[in-house]
Amino acid sequence: MRPTMILWNTGLVETITRASLGNRRTWRITHYPQDPTETKINDYDLYDLDQNTLAPLRSVRNTEEYHLELTFAEKEVIFKKSSEQENITETIPLSTVVQPEGPGHTIFVAGLPLAVGYKTRYAVVDRWGGHGSTRVKTVTLSVSKRTIENTPFGRHGLYEVLIKPDDGSFQIREKVLVQTPHFPVRVEYTRDGNTYPASEVLAVVSRM
Repeated sequence: MRPTMILWNTGLVETITRASLGNRRTWRITHYPQDPTETKINDYDLYDLDQNTLAPLRSVRNTEEYHLELTFAEKEVIFKKSSEQENITETIPLSTVVQPEGPGHTIFVAGLPLAVGYKTRYAVVDRWGGHGSTRVKTVTLSVSKRTIENTPFGRHGLYEVLIKPDDGSFQIREKVLVQTPHFPVRVEYTRDGNTYPASEVLAVVSRM
């Protein structure tokens, strides 16, 4: 992995940078609006992952409507959400290793040994669904096929990837680069039966 900037057609800028959290060296993946003047506050979605293991350490989402923070430890995750309407704190017990989602998903998928027919199962903590222990969801990631397509940043080999939890609460269909790291090219997200407009990558800039 290396420091990277990804520009999305939704006006989102995704950055992957080296950082630190306490005494831990991290990869910090952050989503910012490309034009920060469009919001009245510091709007961002952030994930800190351990640089060596890619274990999730912290997730923070800040918007005009709410502030959401998850702090990961070995046996539990502390979930906090605050807004004008509510203040929620949950302690989520962990009985298994969990992998990152949200912005952290980019690095997790980028480092997998993807190939046609590849399949893996793992657990995530779902920020957007469940309560307490039901936020821990087992998901299956599978690669269905390989194509060669024109993208806004050139012609590339792509893998088609599907991520689905066992409870069917959401689904992610994405196309990622065949070349490593397997950065995203197109993502289609479905939650509770609602499919959101697809997001596409316009540019990827990496520092060697």
